[in-house]
Amino acid sequence: MSNVKRPLNRSVSIVCAVYIGLLCIILSLATYELYTKAMYERYEKQLASILNYVEAHIDKDDMAECARTYVESEKYKEFQAFFDEFYDYYEDVHYLYIMQVNDPDAPYEIVEICAANSSYEKEFEPDLVMHLGDAEEGWYDAATAQRFREILQGDEDAVIVNGSEWGTDYTLARPLVTSTGEHFGLLCADISIDQINDTIYRNIYITLAIILLPGALFIFLLILWMRKNVTEPLKQLENSVADFARSSTGRRDPDDLLFTPPEIHTQNEVESLTGAITKLSADMRDYVKEITAAENETKGLQVHVTEMNAIVYRDELTHVKNRAAFNKAAKKLDQDIENERAEFGFVMADLNSLKEINDRYGHDKGNEYITGACELICSVYDHSPVFRIGGDEFVILLQGQDYRQRDALLTRIRGEFSQYASSGGNIPWRHYSAAVGMAVYEPGDTVDAVFNRADQDMYEAKMKIKADR
Repeated sequence: MSNVKRPLNRSVSIVCAVYIGLLCIILSLATYELYTKAMYERYEKQLASILNYVEAHIDKDDMAECARTYVESEKYKEFQAFFDEFYDYYEDVHYLYIMQVNDPDAPYEIVEICAANSSYEKEFEPDLVMHLGDAEEGWYDAATAQRFREILQGDEDAVIVNGSEWGTDYTLARPLVTSTGEHFGLLCADISIDQINDTIYRNIYITLAIILLPGALFIFLLILWMRKNVTEPLKQLENSVADFARSSTGRRDPDDLLFTPPEIHTQNEVESLTGAITKLSADMRDYVKEITAAENETKGLQVHVTEMNAIVYRDELTHVKNRAAFNKAAKKLDQDIENERAEFGFVMADLNSLKEINDRYGHDKGNEYITGACELICSVYDHSPVFRIGGDEFVILLQGQDYRQRDALLTRIRGEFSQYASSGGNIPWRHYSAAVGMAVYEPGDTVDAVFNRADQDMYEAKMKIKADR
């Protein structure tokens, strides 16, 4: 009788099962890390794009007043309609809302300012529809409410994983600030953690299925082939598998997940087995490469985010930069001041007679007046970014050549506005007129200080224009 205590077929089957199991573990870990990182980066960029788009439609001063009085204004109602429609369109978003965060000793720490309600909720589940001033104990625990307070007091977007009575969500929160600098609420967009995890786990399950199905078939065929005792070649093969397992554990480079077969030339089932294992490991490596390629595709979303930013930071009427873009530029100037490399100035332009044109000839003509005046400003300051920060207010950030020629350009823009105001023919909305002021950065200034000086200079120019009339 044979002295072998364990059948050879059984021994080989165990080795192969261990090998495939290790591959499953290694590739599952690699898949989980790759998809988790890619998915969370994707969702954070998507949420930021959504907040940028929604924020551009908020009249923050009006919204802050509604939050104080709990009375819905006409602008609030218009925004609520936009909010609901947008929420219906973006099905991936779990919740979309603006909330007021109060002190811990207030009756309610969290009070709803504005929440996006779906068409289904409004029609079939009206009890779930949120309104201005809604509040309830237990929405969030104390730690989460405190975290929201910290985010509200800051100036940056912040991510928080929060648990509430509606479930666990991945939330991007953005402080909303009025024109006077009051932080009055948080604009938040939630995506369900379960939704994110479902996507990640689904891809892992697919990976495991691709590994296990050919692996199971391979073991079955191997048992049928093991008809002869080929102990030494199989021992070499077993050692190679163990070496592969040791060298592959913890590796994330797909090229490292390559099985190096032993030198076996038996021209029997053992040699075929060696080739099959080599091919299987190569297939696994190729699949991991496909996963890596899929991660690179998700980076293409960054291009989409960039395009969304171009829309969010552009004024819809004049196509110059808007208030959000100016705020972003101001932060960059703050960094330049901190690093002692600031050299800039502001030109403020406030259009005259816009209300009269709107009242007498309609808003279409008023829009022509605004765009025409904007084109005049851009033609003079063609080397500096122009921002429309209000209905009839523009700011030019003087840089480079325009900064060096600022005095000449100021004289030119004032002269051209004066000429257009008096020589526009019989078309009143082409009598472009504006009060223009300028200030430049000096050591010790802040961005706000330069802005305020330019605004004061513009105001004095406006008073002079009125006096001359």
